[in-house]
Amino acid sequence: MAEKHWIVCGSPDNWDIALDSGMWGLVPRFRGVWRYLEEGDRLLFYATSPVAGMIGFGRVGAKFRQDRPLWPQEVEQGRVLYPFRFELQFDHCLPANLWRTERIKIALPVGSYAAINFLGDQDVIDGFYDAAAENWHVAPPPRGEQIPSLVEEQPAEEAQEWSHDTLKNMIFEIGRIHRYIAEKEYSMNGERLDVVWRRVERSVPTYVFEVQVAGDAYHALAKLKHAYDLWNSNIFFIVGEAGKTKADELLSGTFHEVRNVVRVVHPSRIERIHALQVEDEKLRREIGLP
Repeated sequence: MAEKHWIVCGSPDNWDIALDSGMWGLVPRFRGVWRYLEEGDRLLFYATSPVAGMIGFGRVGAKFRQDRPLWPQEVEQGRVLYPFRFELQFDHCLPANLWRTERIKIALPVGSYAAINFLGDQDVIDGFYDAAAENWHVAPPPRGEQIPSLVEEQPAEEAQEWSHDTLKNMIFEIGRIHRYIAEKEYSMNGERLDVVWRRVERSVPTYVFEVQVAGDAYHALAKLKHAYDLWNSNIFFIVGEAGKTKADELLSGTFHEVRNVVRVVHPSRIERIHALQVEDEKLRREIGLP
Protein backbone atom coordinates (compact mmCIF):
# COMPACT_ATOMS: atom_id res chain seq x y z
CA MET A 1 0.00 0.00 0.00
CA ALA A 2 1.34 3.44 -0.92
CA GLU A 3 2.28 5.70 1.97
CA LYS A 4 -0.12 8.50 2.84
CA HIS A 5 1.16 12.04 3.21
CA TRP A 6 -0.41 14.81 5.27
CA ILE A 7 0.30 18.49 5.83
CA VAL A 8 -0.02 19.54 9.46
CA CYS A 9 -0.65 23.29 9.68
CA GLY A 10 -0.43 25.40 12.81
CA SER A 11 0.71 28.71 14.23
CA PRO A 12 4.31 29.10 15.42
CA ASP A 13 3.00 29.16 19.01
CA ASN A 14 1.21 25.84 18.49
CA TRP A 15 4.32 24.34 16.93
CA ASP A 16 6.34 25.36 19.99
CA ILE A 17 3.91 23.34 22.11
CA ALA A 18 3.88 20.44 19.66
CA LEU A 19 7.68 20.20 19.69
CA ASP A 20 7.71 20.25 23.48
CA SER A 21 4.89 17.72 23.97
CA GLY A 22 5.51 15.51 20.94
CA MET A 23 1.86 15.49 19.92
CA TRP A 24 -0.78 17.21 17.82
CA GLY A 25 -4.45 17.72 18.68
CA LEU A 26 -7.57 18.00 16.53
CA VAL A 27 -11.02 19.42 17.25
CA PRO A 28 -14.04 17.07 17.02
CA ARG A 29 -14.90 18.06 13.45
CA PHE A 30 -11.65 16.40 12.35
CA ARG A 31 -12.57 13.07 13.95
CA GLY A 32 -13.11 11.43 10.58
CA VAL A 33 -9.63 12.48 9.44
CA TRP A 34 -8.13 11.32 12.73
CA ARG A 35 -9.69 7.88 12.33
CA TYR A 36 -8.19 7.63 8.83
CA LEU A 37 -4.68 8.42 10.08
CA GLU A 38 -2.41 5.41 10.46
CA GLU A 39 0.76 5.02 12.46
CA GLY A 40 3.68 5.58 10.10
CA ASP A 41 1.87 7.98 7.73
CA ARG A 42 4.21 10.75 6.63
CA LEU A 43 3.73 14.31 7.85
CA LEU A 44 4.95 17.64 6.48
CA PHE A 45 5.05 20.39 9.11
CA TYR A 46 3.80 23.84 8.07
CA ALA A 47 3.97 26.93 10.28
CA THR A 48 1.57 29.72 9.37
CA SER A 49 2.30 33.48 9.27
CA PRO A 50 4.68 35.08 10.09
CA VAL A 51 6.75 31.97 9.21
CA ALA A 52 4.58 30.82 6.28
CA GLY A 53 6.56 27.77 5.27
CA MET A 54 7.57 24.17 5.93
CA ILE A 55 9.69 23.70 9.05
CA GLY A 56 10.16 19.94 9.10
CA PHE A 57 8.77 16.48 8.47
CA GLY A 58 8.06 13.27 10.35
CA ARG A 59 5.50 10.53 10.86
CA VAL A 60 2.31 9.76 12.71
CA GLY A 61 2.83 7.96 16.01
CA ALA A 62 0.22 6.42 18.27
CA LYS A 63 -3.31 7.88 18.28
CA PHE A 64 -5.31 8.47 21.42
CA ARG A 65 -8.27 10.40 22.78
CA GLN A 66 -7.48 12.98 25.45
CA ASP A 67 -9.57 13.74 28.50
CA ARG A 68 -7.14 16.10 30.21
CA PRO A 69 -6.42 19.73 29.20
CA LEU A 70 -2.93 20.24 27.76
CA TRP A 71 -2.90 23.15 25.32
CA PRO A 72 -3.01 26.71 26.78
CA GLN A 73 -6.57 27.36 25.60
CA GLU A 74 -7.69 24.13 27.24
CA VAL A 75 -5.98 24.87 30.54
CA GLU A 76 -7.44 28.38 30.55
CA GLN A 77 -10.98 27.13 29.87
CA GLY A 78 -10.67 24.02 32.02
CA ARG A 79 -11.86 21.67 29.28
CA VAL A 80 -10.48 19.65 26.39
CA LEU A 81 -10.85 21.38 23.02
CA TYR A 82 -8.58 19.08 20.97
CA PRO A 83 -9.52 15.56 22.11
CA PHE A 84 -8.34 13.66 19.02
CA ARG A 85 -4.59 13.45 19.30
CA PHE A 86 -1.63 11.65 17.87
CA GLU A 87 2.06 11.49 18.60
CA LEU A 88 4.51 13.26 16.31
CA GLN A 89 7.64 11.38 15.32
CA PHE A 90 10.14 14.01 14.18
CA ASP A 91 12.51 12.96 11.41
CA HIS A 92 13.78 16.52 10.92
CA CYS A 93 12.62 19.86 12.26
CA LEU A 94 14.28 23.27 12.21
CA PRO A 95 14.98 24.92 15.56
CA ALA A 96 12.55 27.77 16.23
CA ASN A 97 15.17 30.47 15.73
CA LEU A 98 15.62 29.34 12.09
CA TRP A 99 11.97 29.04 11.11
CA ARG A 100 11.75 32.41 9.37
CA THR A 101 15.10 32.22 7.60
CA GLU A 102 15.35 28.53 6.71
CA ARG A 103 11.72 27.52 6.17
CA ILE A 104 10.81 26.06 2.79
CA LYS A 105 8.16 27.88 0.81
CA ILE A 106 6.17 25.70 -1.56
CA ALA A 107 2.84 26.24 -3.25
CA LEU A 108 0.27 24.25 -1.29
CA PRO A 109 -2.96 22.98 -2.89
CA VAL A 110 -6.01 25.17 -2.36
CA GLY A 111 -7.65 24.45 0.99
CA SER A 112 -4.52 22.95 2.57
CA TYR A 113 -4.26 25.36 5.47
CA ALA A 114 -6.56 23.61 7.96
CA ALA A 115 -5.12 21.79 11.00
CA ILE A 116 -4.35 18.67 8.96
CA ASN A 117 -4.84 17.93 5.28
CA PHE A 118 -4.41 14.87 3.11
CA LEU A 119 -1.78 15.50 0.43
CA GLY A 120 -2.26 13.50 -2.73
CA ASP A 121 -0.22 15.67 -5.11
CA GLN A 122 3.01 13.75 -5.69
CA ASP A 123 4.63 16.75 -7.37
CA VAL A 124 4.18 18.81 -4.19
CA ILE A 125 5.54 15.95 -2.06
CA ASP A 126 8.57 15.44 -4.31
CA GLY A 127 9.15 19.19 -4.52
CA PHE A 128 9.26 19.49 -0.74
CA TYR A 129 11.71 16.63 -0.25
CA ASP A 130 13.92 17.91 -3.09
CA ALA A 131 13.99 21.33 -1.43
CA ALA A 132 14.70 19.77 1.98
CA ALA A 133 17.63 17.85 0.54
CA GLU A 134 19.02 20.99 -1.12
CA ASN A 135 18.45 23.48 1.70
CA TRP A 136 18.60 21.37 4.85
CA HIS A 137 20.93 18.65 3.51
CA VAL A 138 18.65 15.87 4.72
CA ALA A 139 17.27 12.86 2.89
CA PRO A 140 13.62 11.71 2.98
CA PRO A 141 13.07 10.00 6.32
CA PRO A 142 13.32 6.30 7.00
CA ARG A 143 10.57 4.76 9.08
CA GLY A 144 10.78 6.16 12.61
CA GLU A 145 11.99 4.09 15.53
CA GLN A 146 9.26 1.81 16.79
CA ILE A 147 8.54 0.21 20.14
CA PRO A 148 10.01 -3.32 20.04
CA SER A 149 7.44 -5.81 18.82
CA LEU A 150 5.66 -7.55 21.67
CA VAL A 151 3.54 -9.72 19.40
CA GLU A 152 5.23 -12.95 18.42
CA GLU A 153 4.29 -16.57 18.12
CA GLN A 154 3.51 -17.92 21.57
CA PRO A 155 5.68 -20.75 22.92
CA ALA A 156 4.00 -24.12 23.19
CA GLU A 157 4.91 -24.74 26.83
CA GLU A 158 5.49 -22.69 29.95
CA ALA A 159 9.23 -22.30 30.41
CA GLN A 160 8.87 -21.07 33.99
CA GLU A 161 6.55 -19.30 36.39
CA TRP A 162 6.54 -15.50 36.47
CA SER A 163 5.18 -13.43 39.31
CA HIS A 164 2.70 -10.63 38.68
CA ASP A 165 4.99 -8.01 40.23
CA THR A 166 8.07 -9.23 38.33
CA LEU A 167 6.32 -8.85 34.97
CA LYS A 168 4.93 -5.43 35.92
CA ASN A 169 8.41 -4.28 36.88
CA MET A 170 9.84 -5.52 33.57
CA ILE A 171 7.20 -3.67 31.54
CA PHE A 172 7.75 -0.55 33.65
CA GLU A 173 11.49 -0.72 32.98
CA ILE A 174 11.06 -1.23 29.21
CA GLY A 175 8.88 1.88 29.06
CA ARG A 176 11.40 3.90 31.06
CA ILE A 177 14.24 2.84 28.76
CA HIS A 178 12.18 4.06 25.78
CA ARG A 179 11.72 7.41 27.54
CA TYR A 180 8.03 7.08 28.21
CA ILE A 181 6.52 8.16 31.51
CA ALA A 182 5.95 4.67 32.88
CA GLU A 183 3.59 4.15 35.82
CA LYS A 184 2.33 1.17 37.76
CA GLU A 185 -1.16 0.99 39.30
CA TYR A 186 -2.45 3.86 37.15
CA SER A 187 -5.90 5.07 38.23
CA MET A 188 -8.79 4.83 35.74
CA ASN A 189 -12.31 5.59 36.97
CA GLY A 190 -11.86 3.74 40.25
CA GLU A 191 -9.88 0.88 38.69
CA ARG A 192 -6.11 0.31 38.67
CA LEU A 193 -4.23 -0.52 35.48
CA ASP A 194 -1.12 -2.65 35.98
CA VAL A 195 1.26 -0.54 33.88
CA VAL A 196 0.85 2.38 31.49
CA TRP A 197 3.25 4.35 29.32
CA ARG A 198 2.54 8.01 28.63
CA ARG A 199 4.32 10.39 26.29
CA VAL A 200 4.15 13.55 28.43
CA GLU A 201 3.03 14.29 31.98
CA ARG A 202 -0.46 15.58 31.14
CA SER A 203 -1.28 13.10 28.40
CA VAL A 204 -3.41 9.98 28.66
CA PRO A 205 -1.81 6.52 28.43
CA THR A 206 -0.52 5.62 24.97
CA TYR A 207 0.19 2.00 25.97
CA VAL A 208 -1.74 0.04 28.61
CA PHE A 209 -0.70 -3.36 30.00
CA GLU A 210 -2.61 -5.86 32.13
CA VAL A 211 -0.69 -8.83 33.52
CA GLN A 212 -2.60 -12.05 34.17
CA VAL A 213 -0.65 -14.72 36.07
CA ALA A 214 -3.68 -16.09 37.89
CA GLY A 215 -7.15 -14.85 38.74
CA ASP A 216 -9.84 -12.97 36.88
CA ALA A 217 -9.12 -12.69 33.14
CA TYR A 218 -12.56 -11.17 32.61
CA HIS A 219 -11.78 -8.21 34.85
CA ALA A 220 -8.37 -7.64 33.26
CA LEU A 221 -9.82 -7.61 29.73
CA ALA A 222 -12.66 -5.35 30.85
CA LYS A 223 -10.12 -2.79 32.06
CA LEU A 224 -8.20 -2.98 28.79
CA LYS A 225 -11.38 -2.51 26.76
CA HIS A 226 -12.33 0.51 28.86
CA ALA A 227 -8.87 2.04 28.33
CA TYR A 228 -9.25 1.53 24.58
CA ASP A 229 -12.77 3.00 24.52
CA LEU A 230 -11.75 5.95 26.70
CA TRP A 231 -8.35 6.87 25.27
CA ASN A 232 -7.82 4.75 22.14
CA SER A 233 -4.77 3.32 23.91
CA ASN A 234 -2.67 0.48 22.53
CA ILE A 235 -3.67 -2.41 24.81
CA PHE A 236 -1.64 -5.48 25.80
CA PHE A 237 -2.72 -8.58 27.75
CA ILE A 238 0.22 -10.48 29.23
CA VAL A 239 -0.89 -14.06 29.87
CA GLY A 240 0.69 -17.51 29.94
CA GLU A 241 -0.50 -20.68 28.27
CA ALA A 242 -2.63 -21.61 31.28
CA GLY A 243 -4.76 -18.49 30.86
CA LYS A 244 -4.61 -18.08 27.09
CA THR A 245 -7.51 -20.46 26.40
CA LYS A 246 -9.81 -18.44 28.66
CA ALA A 247 -8.57 -15.20 27.10
CA ASP A 248 -9.30 -16.51 23.60
CA GLU A 249 -12.77 -17.57 24.71
CA LEU A 250 -13.54 -14.12 26.15
CA LEU A 251 -12.13 -12.34 23.10
CA SER A 252 -14.32 -14.46 20.85
CA GLY A 253 -17.40 -13.64 22.90
CA THR A 254 -17.83 -10.91 25.51
CA PHE A 255 -14.89 -8.82 24.33
CA HIS A 256 -15.12 -9.51 20.59
CA GLU A 257 -15.04 -5.75 19.87
CA VAL A 258 -11.36 -5.58 20.85
CA ARG A 259 -10.33 -9.01 19.58
CA ASN A 260 -8.34 -7.46 16.72
CA VAL A 261 -7.01 -4.64 18.89
CA VAL A 262 -5.64 -6.24 22.05
CA ARG A 263 -2.20 -7.86 21.76
CA VAL A 264 -1.99 -11.13 23.70
CA VAL A 265 1.64 -11.63 24.74
CA HIS A 266 3.35 -14.52 26.49
CA PRO A 267 5.41 -13.59 29.61
CA SER A 268 8.56 -15.08 28.08
CA ARG A 269 8.45 -12.37 25.38
CA ILE A 270 8.37 -9.65 28.01
CA GLU A 271 11.29 -11.28 29.80
CA ARG A 272 13.29 -11.52 26.56
CA ILE A 273 12.61 -7.92 25.51
CA HIS A 274 13.48 -6.69 28.99
CA ALA A 275 16.81 -8.52 28.99
CA LEU A 276 17.72 -7.16 25.55
CA GLN A 277 16.72 -3.59 26.38
CA VAL A 278 18.58 -3.54 29.71
CA GLU A 279 21.72 -4.91 28.04
CA ASP A 280 21.41 -2.39 25.20
CA GLU A 281 21.03 0.51 27.66
CA LYS A 282 24.03 -0.69 29.67
CA LEU A 283 26.26 -0.91 26.58
CA ARG A 284 25.19 2.52 25.31
CA ARG A 285 26.00 4.11 28.66
CA GLU A 286 29.40 2.41 28.77
CA ILE A 287 30.44 3.94 25.44
CA GLY A 288 28.72 7.28 26.01
CA LEU A 289 25.76 7.00 23.66
CA PRO A 290 22.35 8.47 24.60
